[in-house]
Amino acid sequence: MALFKTLETAFTKRSRREQLFLLVGAGFSLLTLLYLFLIEPVWDRTARLSRLIPQKEEEIRKLKTLAEEYQGLSARINDLKARMQEKNQSSPLSYLEEIATRNHVRENIAYIRPMMPVIQAPYQETPMEVKMENISLDHLIPFLKTIEQAPHFLRIKRLEIKTQASDPKKMDASFIVASYEAI
Repeated sequence: MALFKTLETAFTKRSRREQLFLLVGAGFSLLTLLYLFLIEPVWDRTARLSRLIPQKEEEIRKLKTLAEEYQGLSARINDLKARMQEKNQSSPLSYLEEIATRNHVRENIAYIRPMMPVIQAPYQETPMEVKMENISLDHLIPFLKTIEQAPHFLRIKRLEIKTQASDPKKMDASFIVASYEAI
């Protein structure tokens, strides 16, 4: 209070022109402080947030895409788990022979050789090596598709195709088919 009294007395002792000059200076100082500590920070924050809006919208679009991809993959994984847990009515070897007969490629099979099972808890992978000779691409592709779309889970892990020198339309193919079962 004493400070205000002192300032008021000092102000009233000034001439009208000096008082006006002091009021204009105080007003200018007040406006400058108002601008520096209130208006400019709000403008800067608004400008920064305006620049971030497109970036955040793009991030949201990416997250939605990832969520859709995740849901698709999750559904696929659940489907694969269900297919793996189903007890196979027949062995993968007999199933391969059956679909080879259905696809009319049984005579092209040189051998189907079961390999050592690999246990990766909670599943067991049973690979089989298949060698086919003198087969056309028109017969090989449907056969491979049928393997991939098997009711119990089969997967082609490695595929090698070589054309024959004597007949380029015929080829030899060897591949590894793995079946998976829950332990």
